[in-house]
Amino acid sequence: MSYNHENLIVGCGNILFGDDGFGPEVIKYMKDNNIELSGDTCLIDGGTSAPHYIFTLPQDKWKNIIIIDIASMNEKPGTIDVLELDQVQEEERYMDVHGISATYPLHDLKDKINIKIVACQPENVPLDMEIGLSETLIESIPETVETTIKVLNDMLKGV
Repeated sequence: MSYNHENLIVGCGNILFGDDGFGPEVIKYMKDNNIELSGDTCLIDGGTSAPHYIFTLPQDKWKNIIIIDIASMNEKPGTIDVLELDQVQEEERYMDVHGISATYPLHDLKDKINIKIVACQPENVPLDMEIGLSETLIESIPETVETTIKVLNDMLKGV
């Protein structure tokens, strides 16, 4: 797959650990439902490899990146919020199995590319493998899609 698009929407997370698979599930939903997106936009299931295989290989064409992921926001499970990269504190960042933050490579890009995070408060991220989202997060997918489309359109307008 080519990542040489102006706008990337990347679903991050591990589908093997409950609600942590939210980002990839939102991307799957958008693809399965042929959600129309403005501009030169690419949907990417980044899984847990986005920091290593996508964000460390930037393309000159990139203008906007939207990350879809879970985040501990001390809100009711299923709550959706749009975060700036700098709002995610280092100690709160998701660390992959190699101990590298999912947002770490994005900090090198933030001066050249607009970056937003569409985050959802998880309900269930088990310590042992458990495939499948909680009902709460499944029900949050349509709102996440609407929020993502609004964020993309605002980014394209320069808002």
